[in-house]
Amino acid sequence: MRKGILFVLIALTIGSTPLAFADAGNDDLKAEINALKARLAQLEAKVAEQPAQAVAPAEGVPLAIPSMVQEIGLSGYVDSIYSYNFNAPDSLGNNTARVFDRHPNSYNLNAAELVFQKPVSADSRVGFRTDLFVGNDSEVITSTGLGSTTDEFDLQQAYAEVLIPTSNALKGLNDIDLKVGKFVTMNGAEVIESKDNWNTSRSLLFGFAIPFTHTGMRGTYTFNNGWDIAVGAVNGWDVTDDNNNGKTIETHVGFNSIAFPGDSSLTVALQGYFGPEQAGNDHSYRNLFDMVVIYKTPWKPLTLMYNYDYADEKDLLTDPRSTAATLVDSANWQGHAAYARIDINDQWSVSSRFEYFEDSNHVRITVPAGTPAADAYWEVTGTLEYRPWKNIITRLEYRHDDANQRVFRDAGGLAPGTIAFSDTQDTISGEVMFIF
Repeated sequence: MRKGILFVLIALTIGSTPLAFADAGNDDLKAEINALKARLAQLEAKVAEQPAQAVAPAEGVPLAIPSMVQEIGLSGYVDSIYSYNFNAPDSLGNNTARVFDRHPNSYNLNAAELVFQKPVSADSRVGFRTDLFVGNDSEVITSTGLGSTTDEFDLQQAYAEVLIPTSNALKGLNDIDLKVGKFVTMNGAEVIESKDNWNTSRSLLFGFAIPFTHTGMRGTYTFNNGWDIAVGAVNGWDVTDDNNNGKTIETHVGFNSIAFPGDSSLTVALQGYFGPEQAGNDHSYRNLFDMVVIYKTPWKPLTLMYNYDYADEKDLLTDPRSTAATLVDSANWQGHAAYARIDINDQWSVSSRFEYFEDSNHVRITVPAGTPAADAYWEVTGTLEYRPWKNIITRLEYRHDDANQRVFRDAGGLAPGTIAFSDTQDTISGEVMFIF
Protein backbone atom coordinates (compact mmCIF):
# COMPACT_ATOMS: atom_id res chain seq x y z
CA MET A 1 0.00 0.00 0.00
CA ARG A 2 2.76 2.37 0.98
CA LYS A 3 4.75 1.56 -2.16
CA GLY A 4 1.71 2.30 -4.33
CA ILE A 5 1.16 5.71 -2.73
CA LEU A 6 4.86 6.47 -3.04
CA PHE A 7 4.78 5.54 -6.71
CA VAL A 8 1.78 7.84 -7.35
CA LEU A 9 3.42 10.75 -5.52
CA ILE A 10 6.70 10.25 -7.42
CA ALA A 11 4.85 10.11 -10.72
CA LEU A 12 2.89 13.27 -9.94
CA THR A 13 6.08 15.04 -8.91
CA ILE A 14 7.93 13.95 -12.01
CA GLY A 15 4.99 14.85 -14.25
CA SER A 16 4.63 18.32 -12.71
CA THR A 17 8.36 19.23 -12.85
CA PRO A 18 9.95 17.58 -15.93
CA LEU A 19 12.61 20.27 -16.42
CA ALA A 20 13.88 19.99 -12.85
CA PHE A 21 14.66 16.31 -13.30
CA ALA A 22 16.37 16.94 -16.59
CA ASP A 23 18.93 19.29 -15.04
CA ALA A 24 19.22 17.95 -11.52
CA GLY A 25 21.73 15.40 -10.45
CA ASN A 26 21.25 12.19 -8.56
CA ASP A 27 21.69 13.94 -5.23
CA ASP A 28 18.76 16.23 -5.85
CA LEU A 29 16.58 13.28 -6.88
CA LYS A 30 17.44 11.36 -3.71
CA ALA A 31 16.69 14.41 -1.59
CA GLU A 32 13.26 14.85 -3.14
CA ILE A 33 12.42 11.17 -2.72
CA ASN A 34 13.37 11.34 0.96
CA ALA A 35 11.14 14.38 1.40
CA LEU A 36 8.22 12.47 -0.14
CA LYS A 37 8.86 9.56 2.21
CA ALA A 38 8.74 11.91 5.17
CA ARG A 39 5.44 13.43 4.02
CA LEU A 40 4.00 9.88 3.53
CA ALA A 41 5.00 8.95 7.07
CA GLN A 42 3.22 12.02 8.40
CA LEU A 43 0.02 11.13 6.50
CA GLU A 44 0.04 7.55 7.83
CA ALA A 45 0.44 8.83 11.38
CA LYS A 46 -2.57 11.15 11.02
CA VAL A 47 -4.72 8.35 9.59
CA ALA A 48 -3.79 6.08 12.51
CA GLU A 49 -4.88 8.74 15.01
CA GLN A 50 -8.45 9.10 13.54
CA PRO A 51 -11.27 7.15 15.38
CA ALA A 52 -12.55 3.96 13.77
CA GLN A 53 -15.85 4.04 11.82
CA ALA A 54 -19.01 2.88 13.66
CA VAL A 55 -19.71 -0.80 13.09
CA ALA A 56 -22.51 -3.14 14.07
CA PRO A 57 -22.33 -4.35 17.67
CA ALA A 58 -20.42 -7.54 18.19
CA GLU A 59 -22.40 -10.75 18.44
CA GLY A 60 -23.86 -11.21 21.91
CA VAL A 61 -23.88 -7.50 22.76
CA PRO A 62 -27.56 -6.40 23.35
CA LEU A 63 -28.96 -3.31 21.71
CA ALA A 64 -30.02 -0.53 24.05
CA ILE A 65 -33.84 -0.38 24.41
CA PRO A 66 -35.48 2.92 25.43
CA SER A 67 -36.81 2.83 28.99
CA MET A 68 -40.31 3.83 27.78
CA VAL A 69 -40.51 0.69 25.63
CA GLN A 70 -39.25 -1.51 28.46
CA GLU A 71 -42.18 -0.37 30.63
CA ILE A 72 -44.82 -1.60 28.14
CA GLY A 73 -46.30 -4.97 29.09
CA LEU A 74 -47.68 -7.51 26.62
CA SER A 75 -50.35 -10.05 27.56
CA GLY A 76 -53.38 -11.82 26.13
CA TYR A 77 -55.20 -15.09 25.65
CA VAL A 78 -56.80 -17.38 23.05
CA ASP A 79 -60.22 -18.91 23.71
CA SER A 80 -61.95 -21.67 21.72
CA ILE A 81 -65.07 -23.71 22.52
CA TYR A 82 -67.33 -26.45 21.21
CA SER A 83 -71.00 -26.08 22.12
CA TYR A 84 -73.76 -28.67 21.62
CA ASN A 85 -77.45 -27.74 21.84
CA PHE A 86 -79.75 -30.69 22.63
CA ASN A 87 -82.61 -28.89 20.84
CA ALA A 88 -80.53 -29.37 17.68
CA PRO A 89 -81.26 -26.03 15.98
CA ASP A 90 -78.05 -26.44 13.91
CA SER A 91 -78.46 -24.62 10.60
CA LEU A 92 -81.91 -23.37 11.61
CA GLY A 93 -80.54 -20.65 13.87
CA ASN A 94 -78.39 -19.66 16.82
CA ASN A 95 -78.80 -20.50 20.49
CA THR A 96 -81.54 -18.22 21.83
CA ALA A 97 -80.78 -15.73 24.61
CA ARG A 98 -77.06 -16.44 24.59
CA VAL A 99 -74.23 -13.91 24.41
CA PHE A 100 -70.96 -15.40 23.11
CA ASP A 101 -71.83 -19.11 22.82
CA ARG A 102 -74.35 -18.40 20.07
CA HIS A 103 -73.35 -20.97 17.45
CA PRO A 104 -74.72 -24.48 18.18
CA ASN A 105 -73.00 -27.76 17.46
CA SER A 106 -69.75 -26.34 16.10
CA TYR A 107 -66.21 -25.41 17.03
CA ASN A 108 -65.67 -21.69 17.45
CA LEU A 109 -62.73 -19.37 17.99
CA ASN A 110 -64.38 -17.06 20.48
CA ALA A 111 -61.50 -14.71 21.10
CA ALA A 112 -57.84 -13.97 20.56
CA GLU A 113 -56.84 -10.92 22.58
CA LEU A 114 -53.60 -8.94 22.61
CA VAL A 115 -53.08 -6.29 25.31
CA PHE A 116 -50.41 -3.57 25.32
CA GLN A 117 -50.22 -1.65 28.58
CA LYS A 118 -47.97 0.83 30.31
CA PRO A 119 -49.22 1.02 33.91
CA VAL A 120 -49.15 4.27 35.86
CA SER A 121 -47.30 4.67 39.15
CA ALA A 122 -45.92 7.38 41.42
CA ASP A 123 -42.66 7.19 39.45
CA SER A 124 -44.29 7.10 36.00
CA ARG A 125 -47.59 8.99 35.99
CA VAL A 126 -48.56 8.70 32.33
CA GLY A 127 -49.58 5.41 30.72
CA PHE A 128 -51.97 3.76 28.31
CA ARG A 129 -53.77 0.52 27.48
CA THR A 130 -54.83 -0.98 24.14
CA ASP A 131 -56.83 -4.24 23.82
CA LEU A 132 -57.00 -5.77 20.34
CA PHE A 133 -59.78 -8.37 20.11
CA VAL A 134 -60.33 -10.91 17.31
CA GLY A 135 -62.91 -13.71 17.03
CA ASN A 136 -66.63 -14.44 17.15
CA ASP A 137 -67.06 -12.45 20.37
CA SER A 138 -66.04 -9.29 18.52
CA GLU A 139 -69.33 -9.31 16.62
CA VAL A 140 -71.18 -8.87 19.91
CA ILE A 141 -69.08 -6.25 21.70
CA THR A 142 -68.28 -3.95 18.75
CA SER A 143 -69.49 -0.46 19.63
CA THR A 144 -71.53 1.67 17.22
CA GLY A 145 -69.25 3.92 15.19
CA LEU A 146 -66.26 1.56 15.31
CA GLY A 147 -66.90 -1.14 12.72
CA SER A 148 -69.98 -3.28 12.10
CA THR A 149 -71.61 -6.19 13.90
CA THR A 150 -70.21 -8.58 11.28
CA ASP A 151 -66.59 -7.61 11.98
CA GLU A 152 -64.52 -10.23 13.79
CA PHE A 153 -62.08 -7.56 14.97
CA ASP A 154 -62.67 -5.01 17.72
CA LEU A 155 -60.65 -2.33 19.46
CA GLN A 156 -62.07 -3.28 22.83
CA GLN A 157 -60.12 -0.71 24.84
CA ALA A 158 -57.85 2.18 23.89
CA TYR A 159 -57.27 4.83 26.52
CA ALA A 160 -54.63 7.12 27.93
CA GLU A 161 -54.17 7.11 31.69
CA VAL A 162 -52.79 9.80 33.98
CA LEU A 163 -52.13 9.59 37.72
CA ILE A 164 -52.92 13.09 38.98
CA PRO A 165 -51.14 14.05 42.22
CA THR A 166 -53.27 15.68 44.91
CA SER A 167 -50.99 15.41 47.94
CA ASN A 168 -49.22 18.66 47.00
CA ALA A 169 -52.42 20.59 47.67
CA LEU A 170 -53.79 18.65 50.66
CA LYS A 171 -51.64 16.36 52.75
CA GLY A 172 -52.80 12.79 53.23
CA LEU A 173 -54.74 12.51 49.96
CA ASN A 174 -54.07 9.83 47.37
CA ASP A 175 -53.72 10.35 43.64
CA ILE A 176 -56.62 10.45 41.15
CA ASP A 177 -56.52 7.92 38.32
CA LEU A 178 -57.90 9.52 35.13
CA LYS A 179 -58.70 7.51 31.99
CA VAL A 180 -59.58 9.13 28.65
CA GLY A 181 -60.61 7.06 25.62
CA LYS A 182 -62.52 3.80 25.25
CA PHE A 183 -62.77 1.43 28.24
CA VAL A 184 -64.91 -1.44 29.55
CA THR A 185 -67.93 -0.83 31.77
CA MET A 186 -67.81 -0.90 35.57
CA ASN A 187 -71.08 -2.88 35.71
CA GLY A 188 -71.63 -6.56 36.23
CA ALA A 189 -70.13 -9.57 37.98
CA GLU A 190 -68.71 -10.96 34.73
CA VAL A 191 -66.35 -9.52 32.11
CA ILE A 192 -65.66 -9.90 28.41
CA GLU A 193 -62.56 -12.08 28.89
CA SER A 194 -63.64 -15.65 29.61
CA LYS A 195 -60.42 -16.41 31.49
CA ASP A 196 -61.51 -14.02 34.27
CA ASN A 197 -64.98 -15.57 34.73
CA TRP A 198 -66.11 -18.68 36.57
CA ASN A 199 -68.25 -20.15 33.77
CA THR A 200 -67.89 -20.67 30.03
CA SER A 201 -71.22 -19.10 29.02
CA ARG A 202 -72.11 -15.55 30.07
CA SER A 203 -75.05 -14.64 32.24
CA LEU A 204 -78.26 -13.08 30.96
CA LEU A 205 -77.44 -10.00 33.03
CA PHE A 206 -74.05 -9.65 31.37
CA GLY A 207 -75.51 -9.93 27.87
CA PHE A 208 -78.81 -8.06 28.14
CA ALA A 209 -78.96 -5.91 31.28
CA ILE A 210 -75.77 -3.84 31.08
CA PRO A 211 -73.42 -2.27 28.49
CA PHE A 212 -70.03 -3.67 27.42
CA THR A 213 -67.92 -0.55 26.79
CA HIS A 214 -67.93 3.26 26.92
CA THR A 215 -66.03 6.09 25.27
CA GLY A 216 -65.28 9.19 27.33
CA MET A 217 -63.44 9.98 30.54
CA ARG A 218 -63.43 8.43 34.02
CA GLY A 219 -61.74 9.46 37.25
CA THR A 220 -61.18 7.06 40.17
CA TYR A 221 -60.08 7.86 43.72
CA THR A 222 -59.13 5.18 46.27
CA PHE A 223 -59.17 5.95 49.99
CA ASN A 224 -56.65 4.55 52.45
CA ASN A 225 -59.33 2.45 54.14
CA GLY A 226 -60.13 0.48 50.97
CA TRP A 227 -63.15 2.49 49.80
CA ASP A 228 -63.09 3.86 46.27
CA ILE A 229 -65.27 6.15 44.17
CA ALA A 230 -65.41 6.84 40.44
CA VAL A 231 -67.20 9.39 38.27
CA GLY A 232 -67.22 9.63 34.50
CA ALA A 233 -68.91 11.22 31.50
CA VAL A 234 -69.24 9.01 28.42
CA ASN A 235 -70.97 9.01 25.05
CA GLY A 236 -73.36 6.25 26.12
CA TRP A 237 -73.82 2.48 26.04
CA ASP A 238 -71.63 0.68 23.48
CA VAL A 239 -71.18 3.71 21.22
CA THR A 240 -67.92 5.28 20.10
CA ASP A 241 -69.60 8.18 18.31
CA ASP A 242 -72.41 9.74 20.32
CA ASN A 243 -75.86 9.44 18.73
CA ASN A 244 -77.30 12.51 20.49
CA ASN A 245 -76.20 15.73 22.20
CA GLY A 246 -76.41 14.34 25.74
CA LYS A 247 -73.84 12.48 27.81
CA THR A 248 -74.23 9.49 30.08
CA ILE A 249 -72.95 9.92 33.63
CA GLU A 250 -71.36 6.92 35.30
CA THR A 251 -70.81 6.62 39.06
CA HIS A 252 -69.29 4.00 41.33
CA VAL A 253 -68.74 3.52 45.03
CA GLY A 254 -67.35 0.43 46.69
CA PHE A 255 -65.13 -1.07 49.30
CA ASN A 256 -62.67 -3.90 48.86
CA SER A 257 -61.98 -6.92 51.03
CA ILE A 258 -63.41 -5.86 54.37
CA ALA A 259 -61.96 -8.49 56.72
CA PHE A 260 -64.14 -10.66 58.96
CA PRO A 261 -63.28 -13.33 61.53
CA GLY A 262 -62.11 -16.64 60.13
CA ASP A 263 -60.13 -15.11 57.26
CA SER A 264 -63.37 -14.25 55.44
CA SER A 265 -63.87 -10.98 53.55
CA LEU A 266 -66.55 -8.98 51.77
CA THR A 267 -66.30 -6.81 48.66
CA VAL A 268 -69.19 -4.61 47.50
CA ALA A 269 -69.47 -2.45 44.38
CA LEU A 270 -72.41 -0.17 43.51
CA GLN A 271 -72.73 1.44 40.07
CA GLY A 272 -75.20 3.97 38.68
CA TYR A 273 -75.58 5.10 35.06
CA PHE A 274 -78.01 7.65 33.69
CA GLY A 275 -78.27 9.54 30.40
CA PRO A 276 -80.01 9.60 26.99
CA GLU A 277 -79.27 6.61 24.74
CA GLN A 278 -81.71 6.94 21.83
CA ALA A 279 -80.52 8.38 18.50
CA GLY A 280 -81.40 12.07 18.15
CA ASN A 281 -83.20 12.08 21.51
CA ASP A 282 -81.66 14.08 24.38
CA HIS A 283 -84.48 13.82 26.92
CA SER A 284 -85.54 10.13 27.15
CA TYR A 285 -83.14 8.83 29.79
CA ARG A 286 -81.96 5.28 30.42
CA ASN A 287 -81.14 4.61 34.08
CA LEU A 288 -79.20 1.64 35.46
CA PHE A 289 -78.40 0.46 38.97
CA ASP A 290 -75.88 -2.37 39.33
CA MET A 291 -74.68 -4.14 42.48
CA VAL A 292 -71.99 -6.81 42.86
CA VAL A 293 -71.19 -8.54 46.17
CA ILE A 294 -68.33 -11.03 46.64
CA TYR A 295 -67.97 -13.00 49.87
CA LYS A 296 -64.91 -15.14 50.58
CA THR A 297 -66.19 -17.53 53.23
CA PRO A 298 -64.33 -18.79 56.31
CA TRP A 299 -63.98 -22.08 54.43
CA LYS A 300 -61.17 -20.96 52.16
CA PRO A 301 -62.06 -23.01 49.02
CA LEU A 302 -65.58 -21.48 48.78
CA THR A 303 -66.34 -18.06 47.31
CA LEU A 304 -69.87 -16.68 46.82
CA MET A 305 -70.95 -13.86 44.49
CA TYR A 306 -74.21 -12.01 43.82
CA ASN A 307 -75.20 -9.57 41.08
CA TYR A 308 -78.37 -7.46 40.83
CA ASP A 309 -79.35 -5.12 37.98
CA TYR A 310 -82.31 -2.82 37.50
CA ALA A 311 -82.79 -0.48 34.52
CA ASP A 312 -85.55 1.57 32.95
CA GLU A 313 -85.89 3.73 29.85
CA LYS A 314 -88.57 6.13 28.69
CA ASP A 315 -90.29 6.40 25.31
CA LEU A 316 -89.22 3.12 23.72
CA LEU A 317 -91.09 2.15 20.58
CA THR A 318 -91.38 -1.59 21.00
CA ASP A 319 -93.53 -4.62 21.83
CA PRO A 320 -93.09 -7.48 19.37
CA ARG A 321 -96.27 -9.25 20.55
CA SER A 322 -98.57 -6.46 19.37
CA THR A 323 -99.78 -6.09 15.78
CA ALA A 324 -98.73 -2.43 15.80
CA ALA A 325 -95.72 -0.76 17.35
CA THR A 326 -96.40 0.47 20.86
CA LEU A 327 -94.76 3.41 22.57
CA VAL A 328 -93.77 2.20 26.02
CA ASP A 329 -93.74 5.13 28.40
CA SER A 330 -91.28 3.47 30.77
CA ALA A 331 -89.82 0.11 29.88
CA ASN A 332 -87.81 -1.70 32.53
CA TRP A 333 -85.73 -4.83 33.02
CA GLN A 334 -84.10 -6.41 36.06
CA GLY A 335 -82.44 -9.60 37.22
CA HIS A 336 -80.55 -11.53 39.88
CA ALA A 337 -77.56 -13.85 39.50
CA ALA A 338 -76.08 -15.95 42.31
CA TYR A 339 -72.72 -17.73 41.99
CA ALA A 340 -70.68 -20.25 44.00
CA ARG A 341 -67.14 -21.48 43.33
CA ILE A 342 -65.12 -24.16 45.11
CA ASP A 343 -61.39 -24.37 44.43
CA ILE A 344 -60.74 -28.03 45.17
CA ASN A 345 -56.98 -27.56 44.74
CA ASP A 346 -54.56 -25.60 42.56
CA GLN A 347 -55.83 -27.38 39.42
CA TRP A 348 -59.51 -28.24 39.91
CA SER A 349 -62.51 -25.96 40.53
CA VAL A 350 -66.29 -26.31 40.41
CA SER A 351 -68.61 -23.33 39.79
CA SER A 352 -72.36 -22.87 39.60
CA ARG A 353 -74.70 -20.03 38.65
CA PHE A 354 -78.42 -19.52 39.12
CA GLU A 355 -80.08 -16.59 37.40
CA TYR A 356 -83.46 -14.93 36.87
CA PHE A 357 -84.11 -12.12 34.38
CA GLU A 358 -87.29 -10.11 33.70
CA ASP A 359 -87.79 -8.37 30.36
CA SER A 360 -91.39 -7.32 30.91
CA ASN A 361 -91.59 -4.95 27.92
CA HIS A 362 -89.50 -7.18 25.62
CA VAL A 363 -86.90 -4.51 24.87
CA ARG A 364 -83.67 -6.38 25.62
CA ILE A 365 -83.80 -10.00 24.35
CA THR A 366 -84.56 -10.61 20.68
CA VAL A 367 -86.56 -13.78 20.05
CA PRO A 368 -87.15 -15.66 16.76
CA ALA A 369 -89.74 -14.20 14.42
CA GLY A 370 -93.23 -15.60 14.81
CA THR A 371 -92.86 -16.49 18.48
CA PRO A 372 -94.38 -14.67 21.46
CA ALA A 373 -91.76 -12.78 23.46
CA ALA A 374 -91.05 -14.03 26.96
CA ASP A 375 -91.49 -11.88 30.05
CA ALA A 376 -89.10 -13.92 32.20
CA TYR A 377 -86.05 -16.15 31.74
CA TRP A 378 -84.06 -18.23 34.19
CA GLU A 379 -81.07 -20.53 33.90
CA VAL A 380 -78.88 -22.91 35.91
CA THR A 381 -75.24 -23.54 34.98
CA GLY A 382 -72.60 -25.92 36.33
CA THR A 383 -68.94 -25.72 35.27
CA LEU A 384 -65.98 -28.01 35.95
CA GLU A 385 -62.59 -26.32 35.47
CA TYR A 386 -59.20 -28.01 35.15
CA ARG A 387 -55.87 -26.17 34.86
CA PRO A 388 -53.18 -28.68 33.80
CA TRP A 389 -50.58 -25.90 33.58
CA LYS A 390 -50.55 -22.34 34.85
CA ASN A 391 -51.24 -20.87 31.38
CA ILE A 392 -53.91 -23.39 30.28
CA ILE A 393 -57.56 -23.42 31.40
CA THR A 394 -60.04 -26.12 30.31
CA ARG A 395 -63.75 -26.20 31.17
CA LEU A 396 -66.72 -28.50 30.79
CA GLU A 397 -70.11 -26.83 31.28
CA TYR A 398 -73.76 -27.88 31.32
CA ARG A 399 -76.48 -25.19 31.16
CA HIS A 400 -80.27 -25.33 31.31
CA ASP A 401 -82.36 -22.35 30.11
CA ASP A 402 -86.07 -21.84 30.72
CA ALA A 403 -88.63 -19.16 29.79
CA ASN A 404 -92.34 -18.49 30.28
CA GLN A 405 -92.89 -18.65 26.48
CA ARG A 406 -91.74 -20.99 23.70
CA VAL A 407 -88.82 -18.92 22.45
CA PHE A 408 -86.05 -21.54 22.08
CA ARG A 409 -85.57 -23.12 18.67
CA ASP A 410 -86.13 -26.89 18.76
CA ALA A 411 -85.67 -29.22 15.80
CA GLY A 412 -85.10 -32.33 17.86
CA GLY A 413 -87.10 -35.30 16.51
CA LEU A 414 -88.58 -33.31 13.62
CA ALA A 415 -88.16 -33.86 9.91
CA PRO A 416 -85.03 -32.23 8.41
CA GLY A 417 -85.52 -28.54 7.66
CA THR A 418 -88.47 -28.14 10.01
CA ILE A 419 -88.40 -26.40 13.36
CA ALA A 420 -90.56 -25.91 16.41
CA PHE A 421 -90.10 -23.91 19.56
CA SER A 422 -89.68 -24.96 23.16
CA ASP A 423 -89.73 -23.20 26.50
CA THR A 424 -86.44 -24.90 27.48
CA GLN A 425 -82.94 -25.18 26.08
CA ASP A 426 -80.04 -27.38 27.23
CA THR A 427 -76.42 -27.10 26.11
CA ILE A 428 -73.09 -28.68 26.92
CA SER A 429 -69.81 -26.91 26.14
CA GLY A 430 -66.11 -27.66 26.19
CA GLU A 431 -63.62 -24.78 26.37
CA VAL A 432 -59.83 -24.47 26.10
CA MET A 433 -57.91 -21.25 26.79
CA PHE A 434 -54.22 -20.40 26.49
CA ILE A 435 -53.07 -17.41 28.53
CA PHE A 436 -49.84 -15.47 28.13
